[in-house]
Amino acid sequence: MNLLRRVFLKHSVASLAVLPFFTSTKSYAAPMASAKFVDVDGIRTSYFEGGSGEAMVLIHGGHFGSTSSADGWANIFDHLASHFHVYALDKLGNGYTDNPQSDADYTMEAVIRHVYRFMETLGIEKVHLVGHSRGALPAARIATDHPEMVENLVLFNSNTLAPDDPTVPSRSTVTQTSAPRTPTKESLLSSLSRTAYRDYWTDDYVEARLRIALLPKVKEAEEKLKLLTSRWVELNSEKVKETPRLETRWWYYELKRETLSRIRAGRLTRPTLIIWGLNDPSVHYTLGMSLYRIISSVVDRARLHFFNQCGHSPYREYPDEVSRLVVDFIKN
Repeated sequence: MNLLRRVFLKHSVASLAVLPFFTSTKSYAAPMASAKFVDVDGIRTSYFEGGSGEAMVLIHGGHFGSTSSADGWANIFDHLASHFHVYALDKLGNGYTDNPQSDADYTMEAVIRHVYRFMETLGIEKVHLVGHSRGALPAARIATDHPEMVENLVLFNSNTLAPDDPTVPSRSTVTQTSAPRTPTKESLLSSLSRTAYRDYWTDDYVEARLRIALLPKVKEAEEKLKLLTSRWVELNSEKVKETPRLETRWWYYELKRETLSRIRAGRLTRPTLIIWGLNDPSVHYTLGMSLYRIISSVVDRARLHFFNQCGHSPYREYPDEVSRLVVDFIKN
């Protein structure tokens, strides 16, 4: 079946709606300003801030020891900052934010608590919350636990939040997205190729990822997560036999199930926009459809939008179009 460039699903529309074809303008936004730092419960936290008006917080993907960081939002940050007061933070153990202070905090619960306390520390009372990949689960969980705080929810490609589908092959969480053991530009490009389209890998983007990969804290977090994973698997071998995915998802699997259960129970009440790259090799598009079905069953204003010829990060591959989608969804 030939697909046009963009398609979306609305809860209020029974059939698939197709928008007119157009290609990305590739007019990337200017780089974000210098990072700021704030103490969040003893964690030195790096973040970018720009714009004015209603608050918007961007939560990037990746896990402990990966090279993901807030600067991945650079392509749309300035677009969004022309409409909102935008904050993009480095999650706990990512980018230039400190690693967890204890082994017990190498969990998704600690990541979520850190994001929530970041907003409290900066005095953010109402927020448009945006999450990508492993940042989508924190965004959704905060929206279910603190609906009084979240105005709108925007979610991008997320295997971490979407319900599991046994027919979709699982990928190795640690080996495919971790920072290379001996980081080089070539090894980083090889790692990125598993989740992204090469046509939007600007030199600045790759160099920024390489600088993070070379940080001692990144290698420390990578090794710590592998050690904790090995210990958990050894202590829970029977659970792993029953559910093999636990071997790489042990640190967030139960929280994911709890969050989806809360959504199904109607705890998610805020308007939700899901944006998905149709050709993402790491997160199959059917997972986006499954997530949409769950959310749209309880949220009246829910939309699922696919980008054709698009990988894991639609906001990097089609920054102008994604910015317009997000702004229009919130403003209208």
